[in-house]
Amino acid sequence: MAEITIKRTFKSQLGTGVASLITCIVLSMILWPIWSTVMKAIFTAFASQGLTAVEPKVAAQLLGAMVEGSFFWMVINTWIWMTLVMGNYGKTKFTEKQPYAGLWYVLVAWFFGIVAFIGLIGFIGIWWQPFNLSLLFMPKTAADVALAIEGWEASNFFALAVILAQIPFVSLLHKWPFAGTSKQPTESLGVLAFSTVVTYIVWLALIVPSFLHLSIGEHHITAQPFGSWPAFVAFCQAFVIFAIMPVEGGEHYPMKLFAKKQPYMAIVGFCIALAAGFIIPPILKSIIEPLNLVPGVPPFVIVASLELSVIVFMLTWHHLFDDYPNAQLSPNTAIRVLTRIAIWFIGGGIYGIIWLKTFKLLPIGANNFGMGFTTMGILAGQFALLMTLLFFNTFFEKWPLVRKEYNEVTTSKTHNL
Repeated sequence: MAEITIKRTFKSQLGTGVASLITCIVLSMILWPIWSTVMKAIFTAFASQGLTAVEPKVAAQLLGAMVEGSFFWMVINTWIWMTLVMGNYGKTKFTEKQPYAGLWYVLVAWFFGIVAFIGLIGFIGIWWQPFNLSLLFMPKTAADVALAIEGWEASNFFALAVILAQIPFVSLLHKWPFAGTSKQPTESLGVLAFSTVVTYIVWLALIVPSFLHLSIGEHHITAQPFGSWPAFVAFCQAFVIFAIMPVEGGEHYPMKLFAKKQPYMAIVGFCIALAAGFIIPPILKSIIEPLNLVPGVPPFVIVASLELSVIVFMLTWHHLFDDYPNAQLSPNTAIRVLTRIAIWFIGGGIYGIIWLKTFKLLPIGANNFGMGFTTMGILAGQFALLMTLLFFNTFFEKWPLVRKEYNEVTTSKTHNL
C-alpha cells in the first residue's frame, strides 16, 4: 500500500499560480517553434510535389494551414475530448508518477487526434474533394493546392465547432442525461459520441460555409455567418466566455440563478451565452474601434482577440491559481464568485492589450525570428499559451512545482491467542 504525500515548491496558492504561469509562458515560447518546425518538415515531405507547383507565398499558406491543423486536432480537440469529456480516463493506466503519466497521456492525445481527423474528415472527404485525405496531404498541382488550402482551413476550425458545441455538454449540461447512468468509461463515451454528432452538424452548418465558396451555376449557395469570419469569431468568443463560466470558477452561476436542475440549467445557460454572443461584440467594437489598438487590423479581429484573452485568463485562473479566492478565504458565495469575475475581466483585459501590443514580437504570435517556422498570429497564437497551461495542469498535474511522493506503508496484523 502506498501513502501519497503532496509537496509544493511554493506553499501559497498564489505563489504556485505565478510560478506555474511563468513556467507555462516560457515553455510555450520553446515548444511552439519545435512543434511548428517538426510538423512543417513532415508536411513538406508529404506535399513536396504540390508545393513546387505553386508560388512560395501560396506554398507557405498551405504549410501554415497544415501545421495549424496538426495543433488544432492533436492538441486542442484532444484535450477537450480526453480531459473535459472523458475525465482523463486511462492517464494512470501504467503509473501515477509524474512526469511519466503525463507523457503517456500526451502520446495518447496525439494518437487520438490523428485517428479522429482521419475518421471525421476522411469520411466526408470520400465525396467532398477539398477534404479528400490524399489531396490534403499530397496535392500534385496548383489546383490541388488551392483546394487543399480550403480543405485544411475548414477542417482546422472543426476545433471551433468542438469548443462551441462540445464543451457546453460538460459546462452547461453537466453530461446530462448520461451522467450517473453507468460506470466509466461508458458514461463518458456516451457523452463523447452524442456531442460529436452535434459538433459535426455545427461544423457543417457554420464553419464549412465560412471557408468553402460553393455555387451552382451563377448562384452562390453558401454565405458566411454574420457576414464575415472575424464577426463570427467575435460572436463565438463572447459565447464561450459565458458558456464555460459556470464550471471555471463560477460555481454554476449565472445559470444557477434561474434554474437548479438539468436540463433547465443548460437551457438557461445556453440562452445567456447566446445573448452574450450577440450583445458583447458590437459594444466592444464601438469602444475599441476609435482606439486603433492595432492599425490595419479589422475591428472585429481585435474584439475577438480581447474576448479570447478573457477566456485565456479565466482558464489560467481556474487551472493554475485554483479559483482563488477559495471558500476558506471568502465564505460568502456571492462575494467569492463576483471577485473571480472581476479578476477574469480586469486581468483578461490587461493581458489582452499586452498581447495586442506584443504578439508581433513573440514566437507564439507572429515572429519566427527568421527561423522559418510557421506562426499562428493574433488569434490562434493565444492557444499556444493556453494549451501549454492546460496540459501542464491536467496531464502533468503542475509537476515539478507540485510533486506527489509515494511511500510504501506496511501494515501488520496482530492475532488474539
